[in-house]
Amino acid sequence: MDDPIPTCWVIDHPAHFQLFSPFIRGGHSDDILILTTRSEVQSMFRTREGRIPHRPHLWVERPVGHEISRLNRFKIGRRRIKQVTTFLRSHPTIQRLIVKGASLELISAKKVGISDRVYISDTESNHIAHRIAKRYATRILLPKSWNNEIYSGFSSDSRVERYSGILPEVYLDIDAGKSARDQAISQIREGISTNSNAPVVFHRSIVGGGIHDDSEMILYEAWIKNLQVHFVHTKESAIESTDGAWELPIQIAMFDGVLTGSTTMASEAVIHGVPTLLISRAERGFLDNLHQRFPKKLFQWKSRKKDGFNEIVDAWINSMQEENTNRNLSIYNTRLEIEGKLGPFKES
Repeated sequence: MDDPIPTCWVIDHPAHFQLFSPFIRGGHSDDILILTTRSEVQSMFRTREGRIPHRPHLWVERPVGHEISRLNRFKIGRRRIKQVTTFLRSHPTIQRLIVKGASLELISAKKVGISDRVYISDTESNHIAHRIAKRYATRILLPKSWNNEIYSGFSSDSRVERYSGILPEVYLDIDAGKSARDQAISQIREGISTNSNAPVVFHRSIVGGGIHDDSEMILYEAWIKNLQVHFVHTKESAIESTDGAWELPIQIAMFDGVLTGSTTMASEAVIHGVPTLLISRAERGFLDNLHQRFPKKLFQWKSRKKDGFNEIVDAWINSMQEENTNRNLSIYNTRLEIEGKLGPFKES
């Protein structure tokens, strides 16, 4: 795909900004954006200067959250479809709409006659979005690691296009991560008020309230209080609500290890070569793929009971403490594959 196509990009999650921003930079001057009012997305948009060009945009509400009833979710979703339909009609040059996971915009795109409607997913458990995509998408991009045992609805769909690896392999700057670690790890250790050589671990807990968070979250905070590591703690949306939100995927590479309940952060950390403990019941084909490729980098605990937890923690800590920890991983050229499907990728 050589020439940019006027595109509507849907940004529903901070990781979507990370994934799409190089394509927006390399995109068409008529491109437009649809963004959700999630705080992290708002922060990244405010600090977009130098990262994405200014484009017409529309803010929409997310029909998710602990406090939102099923009826209100339906109302929010219907209002969002109406708003997006009006917005798309006001930009008649748009020829393509691209979403990841958030499928409501596909309905609006079909209503206004946009012929190229692209749905990207790496989350098999997002069944509602998949069902919408099956009705309204014209192209469906899935990883080769997709687990049909979790969702098989796309298994014989002729619209499916596969890509190798995982999406963080598209946007992560591995060299920048290595450079950040070389420059910062000694300063991080100096800032810790102890002489211990215990690993320094970035810990990010998730707040919940997402589409599949309730079924996947594990309350593990009490389990990790006495682990023999130095934690740098943050909660979901704490860093992302600051001006450093864009840099988070690079910053995690500075640490000896990562502990999180976020599958996105876990996958980003592993691609940087950081030993990562993911505490989540999440089932994803891409997590299986990462564990097969990098068994000494990804450790996942899936039970809400603590029995046996210490064994996987020991393996994770041992991985961090190995004298010759190797962060030179062999990653796929997923960027080139996705560029062929979405258009020019432009570095910042």
